[in-house]
Amino acid sequence: MAGLYEIWRDPTREDDDPARFSWTCTVLTTTAEDAVGHIHDRMPLLVEPERYAAWLDPSVSAVDELTGLLVPAAPGRLEAYPVSTQVNNVRNNGPELLDALQTEPSA
Repeated sequence: MAGLYEIWRDPTREDDDPARFSWTCTVLTTTAEDAVGHIHDRMPLLVEPERYAAWLDPSVSAVDELTGLLVPAAPGRLEAYPVSTQVNNVRNNGPELLDALQTEPSA
């Protein structure tokens, strides 16, 4: 998935204050395709593996060049499945959040 991050320094905090830096991040999105559009109207943009180096190159700053590296997921490339409601709380973190919920077979 394509994303951005930034480290912000709070100018009101002293140099030795451990809380003087904030890390922020975002996932770049586009309009959702039909396969995931029934869940949410947005889906992540992707950077293909052969474009990783260009996406991560700090010397590239031209918006047109960078946005040209982004692609929406091809139909069927993303899989949607139910997960725990634990994902609704930003304090929860861990690989178990990706586990699919076990659904009971219908009778």
